[in-house]
Amino acid sequence: MNTNRNANWNANCESSKNSKSSSGSRRLLCLLLSAVLCAAVLFIPGCGPESSGTGSTAITASASEVGDSAADSLPDTVTVSARGSSYAVPDRAELRFGVRTQAKTASEAQTANSKNVNAVISVLKKNNVKEEDIQTTWYDVSPQYDWNTGNGDTITGYSVSTSLCVKNIEIKDVGTLIAACTEAGANEFNGVSYSCTEYDKFYGEALKEAVTSSKEKAALLAEAAGRTLGEVTRISEGWQDTTFEANAKGVSSMEGAGALDEGAGASILPGQAEITATVTVTYILK
Repeated sequence: MNTNRNANWNANCESSKNSKSSSGSRRLLCLLLSAVLCAAVLFIPGCGPESSGTGSTAITASASEVGDSAADSLPDTVTVSARGSSYAVPDRAELRFGVRTQAKTASEAQTANSKNVNAVISVLKKNNVKEEDIQTTWYDVSPQYDWNTGNGDTITGYSVSTSLCVKNIEIKDVGTLIAACTEAGANEFNGVSYSCTEYDKFYGEALKEAVTSSKEKAALLAEAAGRTLGEVTRISEGWQDTTFEANAKGVSSMEGAGALDEGAGASILPGQAEITATVTVTYILK
């Protein structure tokens, strides 16, 4: 009986020893795997102790020092915007006028309107205005109502309106051409605008003045800052207003055109056209 108990006790002890031995082996294996993983992490950029604390600060400081060094190598500059102007007497005009007719029926009003418009166009062509410089810009047929008697729903007739735009007219011909068109049937005048055949020349002068003005402004800023002005590093042209630029094709078509009879006509004075230019210029500060 005691012998069996001793045998069982010995067997249990042996089993416990084997279990402890197996557990110790597994623990050792886990420790080895952990060591391998930690070693691998140390070789990954950005991981490990150098990726935080002092290591991270050192990297940032290094990048900052490179940026500061590059910035220190750039010169100080001042950037200004300026405007220049030149003045020219326009030598071309654009006329806008129209023909309005009224009749009891729309058909009658249209017939009368077409007759007068055709007469105006005939006068224009007779005075050497090219067809390509004549443009119909508006055509309207509208009923007319009896507003005087308070019966606004009653149509009393129709009105037809046609508007024309005539381009590239020589300034000396504008007044007499308006008179001739009025006599032919034009009964509405909607304005006149001017242009210059030498626009590019005057715009170039305005550009030069703008650059000169920019240098004067920059010099004042430099002086106020206790510096002097150096060379130009950048220059850019601003938005260009081409209001007074003549249509080159239209101008060439007017060459050799016969002059109108200057005996009678409206007095048209074009005055001076201001042609402007803007620039933005960057200068080095010494």
